[in-house]
Amino acid sequence: HNFLDRFYMSRIGIRVLAGQYIALRQPPNENFIGMVCKATSPYDIVSNAVEDAKFMCDRKFGDSPDVIISGRKDLTFSYIPDHLHYILLELLKNALRATVETHGIDADYPPVEVIIADGNENEDVVIKVADEGGGIPRSVIKKIWSYLFTT
Repeated sequence: HNFLDRFYMSRIGIRVLAGQYIALRQPPNENFIGMVCKATSPYDIVSNAVEDAKFMCDRKFGDSPDVIISGRKDLTFSYIPDHLHYILLELLKNALRATVETHGIDADYPPVEVIIADGNENEDVVIKVADEGGGIPRSVIKKIWSYLFTT
């Protein structure tokens, strides 16, 4: 487990360094310094990830739950947009799949909620994805961080 943690962290680090170097050699992009966007909008990234995840869910199951986005839609911060999109896409795919599998095909699905929040007294940004997909049984909680585990 420690080997894979180190391997993936090194891979991500090398990929970011190489990507940043290449991006800095390209013509300048407004609001970007290399790969880092100085005004990343979590609302825009969430909206794109929702569209992509719903497309995948519709293709696999024939339907998908609605997704409600609330909170700080005006918020921006410095971040690598592609990384945020990847993380949110994975979370949303899991939430949509779990909701469909829990409630059954052609059911009246409860919506998946995405809440964008920031702390007024700190610099944290929190993006919460909440679903009614049934959760993870307590008996497998210790296994969820294993690279080979799936529900």
